[in-house]
Amino acid sequence: MSPAGHSDEDRAFQHAALRSDIEPGLPLAVTLPDGRRVVLVQDGADVFAAADRCPHRDFPLSGGDVIAPCILECPWHGAQFDVRTGEVVQGPATDPLALYEVRIEGDDILVKPRS
Repeated sequence: MSPAGHSDEDRAFQHAALRSDIEPGLPLAVTLPDGRRVVLVQDGADVFAAADRCPHRDFPLSGGDVIAPCILECPWHGAQFDVRTGEVVQGPATDPLALYEVRIEGDDILVKPRS
């Protein structure tokens, strides 16, 4: 534990947004304090986070649509991803999404890259 009472793992989490910023069914693009862009998707009480880049051609996913619960479609070439697992649901992408671990503390949405 660090002197402030937070472990190194806790410090790896970064503030991404407030729960009040996100709407179910609408992807939300955020830029983390370290400069990385992340897309947030809410499904019920759950929030999922992924890198805001399609692994197919590196275009932003945040302009896409949530076409089914937890399925995000890239607006550029139609690739579809399950934001819970990162799996490709429909090509042309073949590589999975880079996902982030999500922690909710009050109204704060905190994220860190999954290892």
